[in-house]
Amino acid sequence: MKRLYFVLLALFISCCAYTEEPAKKILMLVSDGFHPKEYYTPRDLFEKSKYKIEVASKYLYPVLPDRRKIAEYPAIIANITFKKVDVSKYDAIVFVGGNGAWEDFFPNEDIHKILTDAMKQNKIVALICSATGLLGVANNLDGKGNPVAKGKKVTGYKRVVGLLVVMGKVKFSPGKKGKPHVVIDGNLITARDPISAKLFAETIVKHLEVRN
Repeated sequence: MKRLYFVLLALFISCCAYTEEPAKKILMLVSDGFHPKEYYTPRDLFEKSKYKIEVASKYLYPVLPDRRKIAEYPAIIANITFKKVDVSKYDAIVFVGGNGAWEDFFPNEDIHKILTDAMKQNKIVALICSATGLLGVANNLDGKGNPVAKGKKVTGYKRVVGLLVVMGKVKFSPGKKGKPHVVIDGNLITARDPISAKLFAETIVKHLEVRN
């Protein structure tokens, strides 16, 4: 009986000592007119990796994909608005590209704050395609501010190269046309275009796996 007591006690202590590591949390930010591949490809991999995902948008109404893809993909209902985002709650902040970035991201002070806070807090910050232009304009919309990624190696969509190089003062890497291209500089991950979406997602997951 005494032996059984110690066996049960040992099992109890063992169970109490074991605590499952909480799932990493990812925030995906989308604009109205987001590119579906740049949202769904990473999200699918994040879900397979058992991460918790939240989505933020400018307003809490259905966010439509690029109008050229609207018949193929559904609208998204975000969990939270940009204004309510608390960066400290997440392990990675992912900015999804698309034509809507020009209206919902680039001039948006809430988005600028999210990006700036995430970089200051050493979060994994990932931007794809047009969203990379934020690295040039965040807190620097008039070109007189302090670029958040100044001197860092990045890539991005061809139409935002000027924002990145001239305003953002980054070291731009174009990659090879037609091939996936992702650039890593510390915790900053950037991807050039939709064909880079899978590599972009895999890179984010690898970084999350090695973080405590």
